Amino acid sequence: MVGITPTVVSGADLVLTKAPPLTVRQAPAYPENLARYHFGAEVKATPQSVPLGRLQLSSNSLDENTSEAALLCDDPTTGYRLPAGQSSILVSLSNIENVESVSFLNEAAVGDFTVAVSNAAVPENSPEWKSVAKGVLGKGAIATKIGPGEAKYVKVSFKISQAGRIAAFGIYATPALSDFTMPRPRKISFEENSATFALINFNFSDLHAKARALYASSGDLLQVNHMIDDQPATSYAFASGDAAPTAIIDLGRERNLSRLSAIYAAQAGQVDFYVMRALPPQASEDSTIASNVQQVANPAQLPDLPASLKIDQQAFAGLKPVGSVLSASEGRASVDFPEAVGRYVMLKWHPASVQESFSIAQVAAFGPAKPDRSNSTGMSEGKDGFDGKDSFDGKSIVDSKDIPAEGPGEALAPAEGPPPALPPVPPFTFIPQVPPTSP
Repeated sequence: MVGITPTVVSGADLVLTKAPPLTVRQAPAYPENLARYHFGAEVKATPQSVPLGRLQLSSNSLDENTSEAALLCDDPTTGYRLPAGQSSILVSLSNIENVESVSFLNEAAVGDFTVAVSNAAVPENSPEWKSVAKGVLGKGAIATKIGPGEAKYVKVSFKISQAGRIAAFGIYATPALSDFTMPRPRKISFEENSATFALINFNFSDLHAKARALYASSGDLLQVNHMIDDQPATSYAFASGDAAPTAIIDLGRERNLSRLSAIYAAQAGQVDFYVMRALPPQASEDSTIASNVQQVANPAQLPDLPASLKIDQQAFAGLKPVGSVLSASEGRASVDFPEAVGRYVMLKWHPASVQESFSIAQVAAFGPAKPDRSNSTGMSEGKDGFDGKDSFDGKSIVDSKDIPAEGPGEALAPAEGPPPALPPVPPFTFIPQVPPTSP
């Protein structure tokens, strides 16, 4: 356990500690969520389905969306209204997959649910559905094991006595190291749909999209990536007594961002969102290293990336948040802002009660999709690979440059031209041979 407690410093200085690299041993804790449009999944609600075109994004802490399409998008703050009575959510995956679990967030819905799977497209009431799990809806994150087992279709049926909302829906594959070393291709072009839908279909801060939680002000740093693992049932807990819980996420490279969202403990307070091109300047005598860190294109590759960042009040005053949300007890926040370029996303929580421990379940970062025109399939297979910030030593996750990239707008490497022509055939000359004759 690599835990840190809040550091008491003079004035309003803030000390952040660097998280250790993600290791092979930790990989099974981060299964990939297959219930996503960018993986080719589809969703339909019964008995009433709301068209995708009516998808409505959450704003600040308010969520009024009624389209089930939100369940397969990457924004955990945009949910789906679960009506009273009997209903179901049918998710079709792009292929038959080895699935392990299902999870989602429940807000106020009361009732129970069952999960069934099938490898073939069968009617909703067909006996060919295989029941794999059932449970009672509790408050907050719901996670249920359904495998390991094969499935292409997953049906979650509800019997609800009190209507509510669900969000951050996930169907998770059996964990595999290949999810990091050979990431699945993702569809990045959603031009045929609304701009709203396209915006929240690729989360730049996803752990499987090369993002890493880099610094935190307190807590067990071995679990810091829980805030970007696309699992609502996991979260990163800051230490109680932390007067300003803060975390910095490295997106792997600079991104164009226009929306940030987060789900966290349902507490009163205010969350500030920042987008930064460089790490904040140090407030210590180690200013030379801090200056060098900010000037390189990929500081995460440097062995001298500071083990801690001390940010004083003056430095923080120079950082302008792209948005802030005053939260009562909703446990979610989202902000939209003019497009900004940055590699680092920082969240700072101002609690109403310092003594209460704060936790973040998910952070998501979005920007305008810029599809690769050279790729007719709309799947991202760019030339950029993992950035090497976690070196391979038998313990760390491999970040090879030969691994396909996963972001909107990442161009393919120039295609090879036609092979060179064969050399011309040499001219043919016939020389007759006359056999000797006897005298």
